[in-house]
Amino acid sequence: MTVSEQRKMLAAWLTEWQLEKELPPPSTESAAPQNDDDRPDGSDKTIGATAVELRPGDIVLLPPDGDTTSARPVYVLLLDAGPYDRWLCAPFSRFSTPATEGEYATDRRYDPLKVVCAWNTGHLPMVVLARGWLVERIGASDLKVIADFALGRRNELPPARRGPPVVHPLDPRRDYIEEERSLWVDFEAQDTPDAVQTWQVKEPAIDYAAESPPENDDDL
Repeated sequence: MTVSEQRKMLAAWLTEWQLEKELPPPSTESAAPQNDDDRPDGSDKTIGATAVELRPGDIVLLPPDGDTTSARPVYVLLLDAGPYDRWLCAPFSRFSTPATEGEYATDRRYDPLKVVCAWNTGHLPMVVLARGWLVERIGASDLKVIADFALGRRNELPPARRGPPVVHPLDPRRDYIEEERSLWVDFEAQDTPDAVQTWQVKEPAIDYAAESPPENDDDL
């Protein structure tokens, strides 16, 4: 991806970010799909996650149990089954443009499923996922790329599918990153007592820190 392309992508993301800041606070009504018109793609019916055996690649709409999930629909991609009936998950961004090098564009038409935050993985108990709704599955090739990055088997996402790097110390995407990490706080108290004792949120596989703003196009 060229510097010019990175600038265009960043401009598109900033437009979405600024528009969100100007809008009134979102409704706190349930984020659950209410009818067929609310389905992500208009093809397969949304069903309760308890009705099926979940597999890597499944996309689940989380139940509106926390501050974040009650304010907006939160979708997660199941990456890998873990111990204690837990799943390693990556949430989808609330924006349709990748914000950072750790976010992956899925090329889906439904806005809430266009970008996966592969840098922001965490474990969710099955008891949480079972209260959600299975909405779609992601393709095998996309799943492999995202899972390999999230699990540390690859160092970066494909340049054509990821966002631009975060360089400037005052970049608003730093605030966005912290906001996205806060999603996991919603589920800390719901973790089972016999599960892993520490709640871990995966750090970005890339270095978001910078000591100084870019001086030229090569530093973007």
